[in-house]
This record gives sequence, C-alpha cells and structure tokens, in this order.
Amino acid sequence: MKTLKPLFSIVLFLALTEISFAAQTKTQKNTQINVPADVDTLGGNEDLLKMAQSLKSQTRSRIVQDRIVDRRNKLEIALSYGGVFGGDSYVQTQSLGVAANYHITPRWSVGVNYSDFSNGLTPEGKRVFENYRQAKNNGNDPANAVDVDYPLSSTMAVLNWYPIYGKTSFLDMGITQFDMYLIAGAGQFTLSSGDTSLLSAGLGVGAWLSQHLSLRAEVKYQTYEDKPITGSRTLNTGMFNVGMGWIL
Repeated sequence: MKTLKPLFSIVLFLALTEISFAAQTKTQKNTQINVPADVDTLGGNEDLLKMAQSLKSQTRSRIVQDRIVDRRNKLEIALSYGGVFGGDSYVQTQSLGVAANYHITPRWSVGVNYSDFSNGLTPEGKRVFENYRQAKNNGNDPANAVDVDYPLSSTMAVLNWYPIYGKTSFLDMGITQFDMYLIAGAGQFTLSSGDTSLLSAGLGVGAWLSQHLSLRAEVKYQTYEDKPITGSRTLNTGMFNVGMGWIL
C-alpha cells in the first residue's frame, strides 16, 4: 500500500498537468481563430470597412492650393532694366522701363510697358565707323557708308497668362510664391528714323515676396522694321529684363 501511494501521486500530477496544457492550447487556438476575423481581415469586418470608406475625401487637396499673395483686382507698378541682343551687329542697346499691370485674376493680367533705350557701338561697329572716318579724313568718299537705325523708346500693351505657379523657400527666409507666365504684346517703336510697329512674345517668372513686393525676370522675342539709308528691313531681336514692382 505504501508502494502505491507515491505511484498514485505521480499519476495524479501528470494528469493535472495534461489537463492544464490542453486548456491552454484550446485558448490559444480560439485566439488565433478570432483575431483575423475581427482585426486582420478588413473585408470581413463591416464596421471597419465603413470607417475606412468614410475617410475618403470628396474634394481634392493640393499642396500649393492656397496662394500666399492673391493678386485678384490688384494693380502692380514696376521698374525694369534690360538689354537687347540680336538685331543690328553694330549697335548694343540697353533699356530702362516702367510698367503697370492690372491683375484681373491670379491667372490673367493686362498692362502697359514703356521703355527708354540707350545705345552704343559694338567693337565691330567702332571698327567700321573708325575706318569710315579715316577714309573721309584722307579725302576718300567710301561708296558704301555704314549707317544704323537705333531704337529710342517703345510703348507696348501686354497680356500676361500665368498657367504655372508654386511655392519655394529662398535661403530659408520663408515661403515665396512664384508664377511662370507667357507674354504677348503689341505697340509702337520709336527709332532714330521714326516710328514703326512692334510685336512681342515671351515668357517670364514672377516672385511675390510679400503682399506688396514683387520681382520679375522676362525673356522676349521682338520683331519690327527699321529704315537705315540703305533701305528698310525686318529685324528679329531678343530682350532680357529684370524688374522690381509694388502691388497696390
């Protein structure tokens, strides 16, 4: 009898251990079965599916949606400095200008530009005219005298379209809004020989530093007809200018 008591105790201990292990295994199986159905499987949980669908926005959100400077119904006055390239190879021309642009909307503006030109001879022009002067001083009269018809001023109406805009950080000083725009213009060119018509097209970029201060850089193609002594001709020139403006 004494021999059976230890054996009975061992059997009872093993039986209780087996029952406890079986119960723990059953609990783990139930947990593994319930988790995917309630959490991991979105389609199987109707409440989670409705919650996810409700998060879908009905309106589009854009990073650059809001403009820092709204130029709607605003007048901008600007001063500019530029240079002319191409055209007559004997003359180099620079310009000082003033412009007024009325911004109908942030995408469209109309305006008037006035430019005053200063002219000088290029190195080639100086060489040709110096040879001509020396020939005249030596009693010779060259048959083909070189002459130029240089610009004095221009007045032009312009239309600007701003299809591209964005925001950038300049030297970590803050967020600056900029626009890239297209330019179309027509007006009058005053040359040393008189007035002629002027057509222009180009592109530019404008930076709106604050509600009132603006910077612009533009590259434009211009075509007009000048009238040197040797006969009228059509000139196709380019113009680059930079300017600073004030938005009223």
